[in-house]
Amino acid sequence: MKYDYSKIKREISGFGGGYESACRAMVVAGLQFLDEHPNADVSYKEYKNIYGLRTGESDDCKLMEKAMLAVNDGCSGAQMQASKSHIMFIHKNGWDKYVEEMNAKEEKES
Repeated sequence: MKYDYSKIKREISGFGGGYESACRAMVVAGLQFLDEHPNADVSYKEYKNIYGLRTGESDDCKLMEKAMLAVNDGCSGAQMQASKSHIMFIHKNGWDKYVEEMNAKEEKES
């Protein structure tokens, strides 16, 4: 599996269970979309101090969200924003760096 969460200690959501599993599935779906569309413009804007709302989403971003919703159609705005934030970090820095960062933050919090 290309995107294997079994080696990642920290959660995306901090809520665990099905909520966390849904976030992880959404991240993987978004990354698979980007693998299939390497030149996609997935830009969007977020509101400062307001979590779960976005604006100015590009057409490619909307298509990526559609792929993410295919694995979690009842997601919250917070799940979407958190998952997209993780996708964008991975898209910019790579999976290995993501795993490193997610595990480093877990170690600091312990």
